[in-house]
Amino acid sequence: MGLQSEVGEYVAASEELLEGSPQMDESNTKRKIIEPLLELLGWRVVSADVELEYSVQIGVGTKKADYALLLEERPVVFVEAKGADTALTEKHETQLRSYMRQIGVDWGLLTNGREFRVFRRDTTTQTPNELLLASFDLEDAAANTLVLEALTKEAIAAGEDEPIAQQIEATLEAIAVLRDEKPTLATDITELVTAETGEAIAQPVEDAAKSFVDDLITTLESRSHIPETDPEPPQPKPGPEPDGRYQIVFSRAGDHVATVSADSQADVMTEGARYLVDHEALLDAVSLPYIPGTGRGSHALLNETPHHADGSEMRQANEVVDDVWVFTSLSATDKHRYFPELADVVGLDCQFEGDW
Repeated sequence: MGLQSEVGEYVAASEELLEGSPQMDESNTKRKIIEPLLELLGWRVVSADVELEYSVQIGVGTKKADYALLLEERPVVFVEAKGADTALTEKHETQLRSYMRQIGVDWGLLTNGREFRVFRRDTTTQTPNELLLASFDLEDAAANTLVLEALTKEAIAAGEDEPIAQQIEATLEAIAVLRDEKPTLATDITELVTAETGEAIAQPVEDAAKSFVDDLITTLESRSHIPETDPEPPQPKPGPEPDGRYQIVFSRAGDHVATVSADSQADVMTEGARYLVDHEALLDAVSLPYIPGTGRGSHALLNETPHHADGSEMRQANEVVDDVWVFTSLSATDKHRYFPELADVVGLDCQFEGDW
């Protein structure tokens, strides 16, 4: 039986246990959910290769990692465990990172039996840094077999964990670049094609090029067992009936806040940005130029002029308020991906309705 099938069986058994005990405490979570996973990955809990409550010197005090997975008496993975009744927090991540950094451990797993966060020590820089390599829920564990395989005793002992980590990191970086640079890539593809076929088909070629990049992102995610990073927003309670073909519905904690509408995607995006500026103090919460996604690209979503961060002219932009412009030459998919970032900055969710 392959690892993916074994993980699938583990998920089914764990879900049944959690369904019967939804507020499972830490000791039971460790025994019933976490330790079976360690066994599945080849780490026998009752052996010299697994040490419970491993002491880590932090400053003048001593902390204890819940599990240290050892090879040749040296920790190679730290596991920090919480109860299923406890939500994972940034504080828990910091705790695990500090253990990894202090001892120089390459891998870390933070879990409460419901959620799993896998960390990898960045060995490419002199500055200590522990990267979040994957984050997934129990139900998605079988789709994340690749990262779980890197945590197996067999893979680490054979040195196969490093290539796996590099593959995942390279894929994540590629996905980030494709998302960030999609408008530029679509423009480049369009120019290449229209140079041979003529400008008359420029728009359908550009639309197809953007779809191609989206499909490539999806392929990379699925082949690397990396779940998509765009969760579905909560459905807001209904507000007033809009009168345009395209609508953006803003909500906070599920309660309707406002709806903007227009007869084109570019116009409704402009109206949505204008609402956030006028009514939610967006400009107090962001710096211009505002670059969406990873923030490492050059294409601005908002800027004080209709230009990108590198000085190039925005292909299509609308003025939101005086001296604030929004870049609207995005596919519907990218509008759905990047515009919600603006709403999130001011604590709002947004839903796209109408003819999207």
